[in-house]
Amino acid sequence: MSVGLGKEGLRGPVAEVRDDLVACHDCGRLHRIRLPAPGRRAECTRCGAVLFRHTRGGLHHALPVAVAGALLLLLIVANPLMGVNIQGNDRTSLVVTGVETLADQGMWPLALLVGALVLAAPFARNMAVIAVLQRLHEGRPPTHVRETARLFAWAERLRPWAMLDVFLLGLLVGYSRLKGFANAEFLSGGLALGGFVLVRTLMDLSLDSRRIWQAIDHVPPSGAPAPARWVACTVCQRIHGCDHGPAPERCTRCHSRLHPREPNSLERTAALVTAGAVLYIPANLLPVMTVINFGQGAPSTILSGVHELAEAGLWPLAILVFVASVAVPVLKLAGLGWFLLAAWRRSAARLHARTRLYRIIDAIGRWSNIDVFMIAILTALVQFGAVASVRADPGAVAFASVVVLTMLASHVFDPRVMWDRAEEGAPDPAPDERAGVARHG
Repeated sequence: MSVGLGKEGLRGPVAEVRDDLVACHDCGRLHRIRLPAPGRRAECTRCGAVLFRHTRGGLHHALPVAVAGALLLLLIVANPLMGVNIQGNDRTSLVVTGVETLADQGMWPLALLVGALVLAAPFARNMAVIAVLQRLHEGRPPTHVRETARLFAWAERLRPWAMLDVFLLGLLVGYSRLKGFANAEFLSGGLALGGFVLVRTLMDLSLDSRRIWQAIDHVPPSGAPAPARWVACTVCQRIHGCDHGPAPERCTRCHSRLHPREPNSLERTAALVTAGAVLYIPANLLPVMTVINFGQGAPSTILSGVHELAEAGLWPLAILVFVASVAVPVLKLAGLGWFLLAAWRRSAARLHARTRLYRIIDAIGRWSNIDVFMIAILTALVQFGAVASVRADPGAVAFASVVVLTMLASHVFDPRVMWDRAEEGAPDPAPDERAGVARHG
C-alpha cells in the first residue's frame, strides 16, 4: 500500500519543502513538474485533472486588468443597474437597493447572502489580487512573504463566492420577466457590470496561480527523488516531504493548516447533503416571490417562473433557469450522495467517471443563484404601491439555503478519499508510485 503520514507526522519542524512536485487535488497522485508551453496545461496522469495552466504573459499583464476591474466595481456600486417605467412611474435600482429592499421585507438571511456574494466577496477578492500583484510588480519576492501569501490564499478561497457573473445572468432574467408588464432598460451600472464580468474573466485567465505562489516564496528545484512520505497544501500546492522528519501543522508558505485529507470529509459532506435534500422540498413547493400587477397576481414557485418564461416565448431563458434552479441542485445532491455511498463501500467502479462528475458539480453549483439574484433585482425595481409590486417569499430563503449547503458540501468533500478507499485491499503499487497518495494516519 502507499506510504502515508502517521499521526506523529503532523507536528514539529518540516524536513523538506519541494516546489518541483505537485499533487493532484482530485486523486492525490504526485507528479514531477514539466512546465507546459504558454497557453497549455498540465494534467494528472491518473484522473485527468488540470494540475496547473501556463498562461500567456506574466504578472505585469494581470495587474492592470485587476485595477480596471476595481474601477468597474466602483461604477457598478455608484450607478443604477436598470430602470423601469410602469404607467408613467419611474424607478431605478442600485446593487445595494436589492439588499435594502429584502431587509425591509424581513428577508434578512437573503439580504445578507446577496450582499456577501455580490458586494463583499467581489470587492475583497479584487483588492486582495491587486495587493498581491502590486507587491510582486518589481519582479522580486515581497518583503512580507507570509502576509502576501495569506492575501493570495484568501483571494483563491473567495473565487467561487464572488458571483457578479451569476448576478449578471440574474439581471438578464429579471429584465425578461419585466418585459411582460413594464418598460425596462439597462443603465450605466448594468453596462459596467457586463464590462466587469468580461474583465474578471480576462483577469482569471491572466492569473497563473502557480507562478504567483512561486514568486511569493520560491524554492529552487530539487534533483532528489520524490519523497515516500509527504503532505500537500491544498491552498498553495506546496509539497512538504516527511522522509527525514515530521510535517508542520501549517504550510510553510501560506500558513494554511495541513491535513493529508480533508478532516471528516465524508461525515461533513453527508450532513450538508442531508440538510440540502430536506430543504429542497420546501424550496420547490413554497412560493419564492409574489408579483402584483394592478391588484392581480399570485405567489409563484420556481417551476411556475420557468413556465411563465416559456409561455412568453423566452425558451432559452426558460431552459437556463430550469437547468440552473431545478436540474443542477438535483444533480449535486444525487451526485454527492453517489460519491458518499461509493466511498463508504470502498468501490472502485466508475472511479474516473465519479471524479469527472465531481469537477462538474463543484464548478456549476454557484450558477443556481440566478433565481436568488433575479428576486433581489425585481424586489428592488418593482415597488409602485397598488400599481405593481414584487415581494420575496419564504421559498426563496429555502432555495438559497439549498444552493449554499450544496456548494459547501462539494467544497468539504475530498475526492481523494474515493481513490484512497478504492485502493484499500488492492495489491501494492509499483515502487515509483508509492509517493502518489498521502493517507490519514
